[in-house]
Amino acid sequence: MIGITALLWGVLAIVLQYSLHFLSVNAIIWFRFLLACIFLIIYYAIRDPSAFVILARPPILGIIAGICISGNYYGFTVGLDLTTPSNAQILIQLSPLLVAAIGIFYFKERLTRLQVLGFSIAAIGFILFYWDQIHHLVTTQDRYFKGNLWVFFAAVCWAVFAVCQKVLLRIWTPLQTNLLFYIVASLLFTPYVNFKEFLNLTEWTQWAALIFMAANTLIAYAALAEALRLLPANQVSAIIVLNPLITLAVAAELSRRQISWMPAENISLLGYLGALGLLIGVGFVVKKQ
Repeated sequence: MIGITALLWGVLAIVLQYSLHFLSVNAIIWFRFLLACIFLIIYYAIRDPSAFVILARPPILGIIAGICISGNYYGFTVGLDLTTPSNAQILIQLSPLLVAAIGIFYFKERLTRLQVLGFSIAAIGFILFYWDQIHHLVTTQDRYFKGNLWVFFAAVCWAVFAVCQKVLLRIWTPLQTNLLFYIVASLLFTPYVNFKEFLNLTEWTQWAALIFMAANTLIAYAALAEALRLLPANQVSAIIVLNPLITLAVAAELSRRQISWMPAENISLLGYLGALGLLIGVGFVVKKQ
């Protein structure tokens, strides 16, 4: 299950980059949540209408998680737009570190030696990657810094979301919680959507990208929720760390082919070593032992 999530999220950043050339951030996110929401409503209306009970008295944690996943989508998409897919995917890996930190400081979980090593390696990797990007920028420093702040905001939102969902899954099914999240997120973004943008979509590839991202939202988070229900959170996070490797590979190939909508990637050997160090460090932290 979680392997599906890793693959879908790895490709997602590339499709997002393409979509940002013909739609605004708010329109993309709203469409993704709305389509996923409609699918789940139809699914439950046919298969199990009793599942709608979660909407009768929605849990507070569910509403908070819906707001957080909205913030995660927005922050990551804006950060990606201001930097590059590879940069955004590398830096968003701070979210598993934040989940681990919440477990240590809030839930009083014991910090293992492997986690200490992981935090140290991740910190060194992050510094190396950031240093490399600063010295090989393909955009302005101001734009790059703003983009990274948005990605960090997205990471914080995802960490809070993951903790809330883990608690909710003790009572509700994965698809029930996702239905609540999608409804909350759809309602949040509706006032900020310019619906005229969709009338300008004339190519089938544009609609295909939108539908793929909506399906990505539905399938990836359903697989993630099921994995969180069946596996410890640290094992789930360890597999998700593979996302950037997929993004880096696809982005490098598209840059080599000089695809017009793909921003140039300018990562040196030092940057790749830093990215690898960050991923290894995150893997150690979430693995614990």
